Amino acid sequence: MTCADSRVVPELIFDQGPGDLFVVRVAGNFINEDGLASLEYAAAVLSIKAILVLGHSSCGAVSATIKSIHDNTLPPGHLPSLVNAIRPAVYDVMPENPADLLAAATAQNARLNAQKAETTGPILSDFHASGKIKSVAGIYEIATGKVSIL
Repeated sequence: MTCADSRVVPELIFDQGPGDLFVVRVAGNFINEDGLASLEYAAAVLSIKAILVLGHSSCGAVSATIKSIHDNTLPPGHLPSLVNAIRPAVYDVMPENPADLLAAATAQNARLNAQKAETTGPILSDFHASGKIKSVAGIYEIATGKVSIL
């Protein structure tokens, strides 16, 4: 599960070819109903062994969520659903007053969604409980190309 940002292409980041990875992408790398169904399919039918929720530096979706919170407004169109999905991560880290709120919220968003992949039932939670699959969070640093597992 990764961001839809064109700078974050998992196949290139991990030196994999087309079809080597099952990739679910959405702006802000959060798990919604469609993403959850896709991950369940990947686990139950394709027998994937790991889910990596991969955030990235300078994420526009997380930045837009921070701006929405600070301005106490919602963006137009369907963007509020994106902001509302990422908002819990921002609220989680705000009390810590991090030096880089965007980086802290991006990491927390990846952690929360990896946890969601692990605990959402019945399929994914059962697969995790039986050890058939594992979920982890990571951050891709666009400037360096490095991935850090959180």
